[in-house]
Amino acid sequence: MPSVTHGRENSIGLDLMRRINEGEMQKAPAEQIERIRQGIQENCEELLEVGARIRPLLIENKQVGWVRGLHQQERKMLKRWVRNPNDYIMNTLLLATTFLPEELEAMSAMEVRSLAEVVQRMSEYDTSLFPYMSAYASTSSSESLWYGRGERLTSWENKTIVMPDGKKMRILTPPDHARSWASLCSYREQAKKRLEENFNALFIVRPWAGKSADPIANELRGVQRALETDSQEPWERVVRVQSDKNLNDGWGHPGDTLEDLQRELKGMMEGDKHERLMEEWARQMTEDAKQKAKDLEELRKKRGSERGGIVSERIQVLTEKQVKERQEALKKGKAPSKNPGANRTEREVDASNAQIDKFLRYSGG
Repeated sequence: MPSVTHGRENSIGLDLMRRINEGEMQKAPAEQIERIRQGIQENCEELLEVGARIRPLLIENKQVGWVRGLHQQERKMLKRWVRNPNDYIMNTLLLATTFLPEELEAMSAMEVRSLAEVVQRMSEYDTSLFPYMSAYASTSSSESLWYGRGERLTSWENKTIVMPDGKKMRILTPPDHARSWASLCSYREQAKKRLEENFNALFIVRPWAGKSADPIANELRGVQRALETDSQEPWERVVRVQSDKNLNDGWGHPGDTLEDLQRELKGMMEGDKHERLMEEWARQMTEDAKQKAKDLEELRKKRGSERGGIVSERIQVLTEKQVKERQEALKKGKAPSKNPGANRTEREVDASNAQIDKFLRYSGG
């Protein structure tokens, strides 16, 4: 089954949006979109209405308290106020859990570390909801919150929530998602108002415009479908799946993990498709090089050349006296005297011979 991405840790969903924009992700099936939509909608609604996603803290199936993720704005405020690292961790856990200071001080270092990791994972999941806010703004749940409570969900401070067991959870600021959600809802409301005005104007001018107004009407209907409540289109744009890749197909897919390295080494030892392809390619290249060398050898024999290579001769500039001596010798029918140092030749080894040696050396032949 394809794996659905909910955004990478510590990324505010930037990795998800980059992969969608670059075309690495494919459109998800309708049933997966609906299942993810239900989970995202419930979490976004809780995050905006309550101010945080609060969950029971369990140890061996026994609830010992409540825990939530910290908002980005809350972490910034704590970093401004608290300079000591130990005090920062203590204040973070006091804010993200319902434990009292004396209960945290009684915990061991391993317990404090485990609790901090739980808070970190919950904060990362809250952050990963950012890419879905535009799709959530089109749901009936979002419109109910917007028309019922509106901007009040973005303008409170130091909110205290009493849990069913009487313990209290304190939240300093609204989640960072709230401001983005309020902006999206405001833009959506304005877009609906402009759409209604454009439809009214179209109905007025259509008797005079006739069929020439049909393209505008079709465009407005498309905008109307995109602005429908609980429309599937916004979710199709952000819920994507990664195409399946069979990494054990024998073609030596490279990677950076230990598993990738072990898979590639196993393929090399067992002679997978990639290794057989490389061996066949090396064999063909060796045979081509040998055939080329054979053809050149036959061509040299036809021309009477003793060995292969490129021969270059130096040009010798003769003096006036030497020119006259050559002329006199030619008149008498004698061959001109050759200067032994004049005919200097340089020979280069043919590249095909070096190619054969290279293949044989690496293949062990």
